[in-house]
Amino acid sequence: MKNVIALCDANSFYCSCEQVFNPSLLGKALGVLSNNDGCIVARTPQLKALGIAMGTPAFKVRDQVARGEIILKSSNYALYGDMSSRFMSVLEQFSPKLEVYSIDEAFVELSGFPPASLHAIGADMKQRVVQWTGLPIGVGISTTKTLAKLANYAAKKFPATGGVVDLTSPIRQQRLMAITPVGEVWGVGRRIEKRLAAAGIVSAAHLANANRQWIRKQFSVVLERTVCELQGESCIPWEEGGSANKHQIMCSRSFGQRVFTKQALHAALASFICRACEKLRKQQQYAREAILFIRTDPFKADLPQTGRSLKLMVPSPTSDSSAWLQQLNPALDVLFQAGYEYKKAGFALMDLCTELGFQGDLLAAASPPGNTRMMTVLDAINQRFGSQTLRPASVGFQVQQWHMNQQVLSPSYTTQWSEIMTVQA
Repeated sequence: MKNVIALCDANSFYCSCEQVFNPSLLGKALGVLSNNDGCIVARTPQLKALGIAMGTPAFKVRDQVARGEIILKSSNYALYGDMSSRFMSVLEQFSPKLEVYSIDEAFVELSGFPPASLHAIGADMKQRVVQWTGLPIGVGISTTKTLAKLANYAAKKFPATGGVVDLTSPIRQQRLMAITPVGEVWGVGRRIEKRLAAAGIVSAAHLANANRQWIRKQFSVVLERTVCELQGESCIPWEEGGSANKHQIMCSRSFGQRVFTKQALHAALASFICRACEKLRKQQQYAREAILFIRTDPFKADLPQTGRSLKLMVPSPTSDSSAWLQQLNPALDVLFQAGYEYKKAGFALMDLCTELGFQGDLLAAASPPGNTRMMTVLDAINQRFGSQTLRPASVGFQVQQWHMNQQVLSPSYTTQWSEIMTVQA
C-alpha cells in the first residue's frame, strides 16, 4: 500500500491568530514582531505586497506605522501556543498518526483512504480548522514528506487550488516540479540553491532527475534523501511523538533593558528554569544535565563584552524545578562579573529521557524519576488559574528590567480569564 501524507500549514500563523480575535485586522498590512519588538517575523500578504521583508527592524517602518499604512503587534506566545494546540487537536480527528513539525504545521498520515477521496479529505480538514479555530490553512497531499511540502507550496501559491492540492499522481508531480524553483524544495537553503544553480539545477524537476550518487558526492546524504523523496521514495521517517520528542529544551530571552546586577540575572534565570521544567513535565520527560549562560549585547561594540556558560548536573534525571533552582546561586557566583551590561541569558535542559528510558547510577539506589507532589500541585494550579499563578519568590512579582518590551501586545484571549473576550447583546 502506497504511503499518503498530508502537510497542513497555517497561513501567516502569528498574524492569523491576531486576526481571529480582532477582525478589524483582516485585509490589513499586519506584522508581528520578535522578542522586545525588534524585527518583523510574521507578515500578511498585504504587508508583503508593500515590499517589507522578513526580519525588517521595526524602527525602519516607524513612519509607515504612524501614517496607519502598517499595523504591528508584539509576539503573544501564550495566544499562539494555545491556538496551535487547538489547531493540532482538530487534525488529530482525521488520523491516529500525526507529527507536529512546528507550531503552525503538521504531517498527517492518510494511507488507506481511497485515492479518489483524498482531495475531499483535505478540503474537509481545511474547512473544519477554519470553522473550529478561525485559522486559514493550506493542505498538501502526496506520497512523501518532501512531496507533501511541495503540494502545500502549490496550495498557497496558486489561489485556484482553493488551498488544497492532491499531488499523489506522478504526472501532476512532474508538472508541478517543472514550474517550481529549486529553492522552494524542502531542505534546499539559499547556499545550496546557488550551488545547484551553478550546476544547471534550477527547478525541482531538475533536482528530482539528478544523479543520486553525484548529489551525495557534491553535496550531502541529506540532499540525496531529498532527491529520493522527490522521486517518490520515502526516506524521512516519522518522528514518534512529534515535536514532543525533543533532545533538549531551551528557554532564553533577550532582556527589554540591559541589566547590571546579579539579583536581576537571578530572577530572569529562575523564571527560565521554571518555564523549561514546566515544558519538560508536560512532555513527561526528565533531564540530568543543563546549561546556564549569560552574555552582553554583541551589537554594542562600544561596551565591554563577555559571554559565559556553565554546565549543571543532578545525581539522577528529574523534572523538578527546585533541583535546578538550588544550583542557581552558586552558578551565578561563577558566571557573574560586575561592570558588564548583560542583554541575554538562558537555560537549556539536556540529556533528556523518559521513565522507560531511565538509566540510574550503578552505585546508587536511585529509583526511576517521577514528579514530586509539589510540582504536580503547582502545574495543576497554574493550568487552572493561569501561567505563573504560583512561582518561586526568586522570580519576583513586579515588572523588571529583564522582562521583554511588548508595547503593542494583544490580550491573552484564550489563556487568561481576565482577558477573555466579551460579547454585548
